[in-house]
Amino acid sequence: MNPTLRDQLNQWKKDKAAVEKERKHNSKKKKCYQKQEKRTETLSTRDVMNLMGTNRQILTRGKGGAYRHK
Repeated sequence: MNPTLRDQLNQWKKDKAAVEKERKHNSKKKKCYQKQEKRTETLSTRDVMNLMGTNRQILTRGKGGAYRHK
């Protein structure tokens, strides 16, 4: 015969408790792997100047509307 509703609920509680216990155990392991060291990037002065855009070409308008290097 089919188990009663109360028996089914009790079985479900037992199964759910076992699953939650296993999830907690697995989540602790995953957290350890998720932490990674942050790398600090060291840039040379040439790289910093290039990022700021100081090494770009300077263009001006000449006669007739053409661009010229300055």
